[in-house]
Amino acid sequence: MTEAKYTIQKYKRILFYVVICVLLAAFILGQYIYPSEREPVTEESITYTGTFYRVLADGTEEELRIPGRYNVPAGESLVIRSVLPQDYHENTIAIRFSLENVRIYIGGELRAVYDTENTRPFGKNSASGYVFCETSGEDAGQEVRIELQCFTKKYSGVVNKVYCGDKSDIWAYMFHCYFMVTLIACAMLFAGLVVLIISLVLDIIYKTRFDLEYLGWCMLMGAVWMLGESKLRQLFVPNASILSNMCFFVVMLCPVPIMFYIDSVQQGRYRKVYHVAECITCVNFVICTALQLLNIADFISTMFLSHIVIAGTFLTIFITICLDLIKGTAKHYKLPLIGLVAAMIAVMLEVTAVYRVVSLSGIFIATGLVVLLVATLIHTMDRIRELELARQREEMESMDYLTGLPMRHKGEKLILEKMQKHDGCLGFVDMDNLKKINDVYGHKAGDCALRLVGAMLTECMENAVVCRLGGDEFLFYLPEASEAEMSMQIRKLFDSFGAAKNVTAETSPASLSCGLCMCRQGGNFEEYYIKADKALYYVKQNGKNSYRFYEELEEQQTDAQDRKNDLEVIAGALLESGIYTGALNLDYREFARLYQYVSSLGERYRHRCYLVLVTMGAKSDQTMYIDHIDKAMECMEKAIRQNTVSYTHLTLPTIA
Repeated sequence: MTEAKYTIQKYKRILFYVVICVLLAAFILGQYIYPSEREPVTEESITYTGTFYRVLADGTEEELRIPGRYNVPAGESLVIRSVLPQDYHENTIAIRFSLENVRIYIGGELRAVYDTENTRPFGKNSASGYVFCETSGEDAGQEVRIELQCFTKKYSGVVNKVYCGDKSDIWAYMFHCYFMVTLIACAMLFAGLVVLIISLVLDIIYKTRFDLEYLGWCMLMGAVWMLGESKLRQLFVPNASILSNMCFFVVMLCPVPIMFYIDSVQQGRYRKVYHVAECITCVNFVICTALQLLNIADFISTMFLSHIVIAGTFLTIFITICLDLIKGTAKHYKLPLIGLVAAMIAVMLEVTAVYRVVSLSGIFIATGLVVLLVATLIHTMDRIRELELARQREEMESMDYLTGLPMRHKGEKLILEKMQKHDGCLGFVDMDNLKKINDVYGHKAGDCALRLVGAMLTECMENAVVCRLGGDEFLFYLPEASEAEMSMQIRKLFDSFGAAKNVTAETSPASLSCGLCMCRQGGNFEEYYIKADKALYYVKQNGKNSYRFYEELEEQQTDAQDRKNDLEVIAGALLESGIYTGALNLDYREFARLYQYVSSLGERYRHRCYLVLVTMGAKSDQTMYIDHIDKAMECMEKAIRQNTVSYTHLTLPTIA
């Protein structure tokens, strides 16, 4: 794509996003500017306007102001009553209750009951919610009697507003008041799940843990808190009591993911301190849960312990942050720090609201977590950018630009992974005469020869891991290869390289030397590496342009040791024959024994052994004197020594 076309495409994208943003802003603004098309349901239109009286134990009555809170001992019932007006025609009376059992009587008839004794998992109190009592115009002038019973002192005697009207209108009003908060809670629940999934994917891709994981758990807990406190919760789940109890579990456990998060951000500098705080949190969870299950104390009664733990946790985090600010290490997590402080302030506001017997429905928590989410996402994007740059640098450093093969570090890592799973063969390959090619034809010719080696290794060693060690050395590992198969592959490599190098004169001097070692699955890489290197060294010292298995060298070493022992036997036999002063002077018996031994030795190692008989005599007309005989023997010994046949592996003595 040309620069001009790229610029046009860029401005088209910008224009598209501008149009979308303008349309969205116009939609939101229009909802506030233009009149509503819905029939509004106001609180006044559904609020019961009659007067309520409290019925005391002695039968006397006193007028009540609703909503309000009155002095009623825990476990006792608060009884209130009113008389429906003569023109009453509504079909529903409703009241919100706070951890209370509710009974509603119309004209002395029990019309509605809310008691979760048989449906709540544990505890003594019913979950908060709304109870609806069906009425009609026939109930005009009848007495309305409401009994409220709570087993927790803190909420005993609480009386909320009483509504009357059409049931759909009452719910419409509740939706108008609390739908947005509930929608935010659902959005947070969804966002928490998405963040956890994204974190898992990033962990798999980059093989490292991201702060998003702990943030995801924080958002899930915050969402559960908000849904549990929602005035609409009884519409979403069949059993609101269980959802209500989940709020308490969230409160008790919420310090854990927060500490995980800050510990990850601080890179474990204060991990021991957080371990202690986490243990305290777990102990509090166990104690409060046990008290609840044993019906000794409800969660609401022990909630102050959890609030103390939360406050202590936040104080600990605040101290560690101050220490980082003093040391200057906090600059590495400035954005998460801002978000975390906002989230902690939000949580503390929600906690303090509990002691005012009001609920903020988690709206502050949502705000704080959104700030933390944005800050963490920006921080995560920066970290991903750093990881990508590091990975690109590693890729550049780990790949050989000349041959396209992995370099030593990466290649050895890949080979080690293969060796842990498969038997195979480890091979060292060295290109011979690289210096000669560089000196005669230039470095470009040398590079061409190296590229040719890399190409031939990749082509001929199918399914093998091949890497360049540096210079003219290469390393490969072929899994599931026998010695015979490996020999065939190496011959194929040598033949292919020999044909390819002779195409140009510059690469024709090149040849290959190879050392091989058979490997077992899970074996020691360093050990096999050294063996293959020894095999290569042997090839380089013995003519190059060949290959050798290390196992063959071991056999040769054994043969050489045997030969050494055999020669020592021969030397010992010769020494027993007398002082060596020239040619050996052996009688027939000694000669026969030595010849038989040397003959068997030659047959054993498949060497040829020659028997040469030389007879020295005098002419018939001449007489052999002893000095003449000694001179003749000296000449004969010299002649024999000069013509002794030398073999590659063993020089056998010539027997005369």
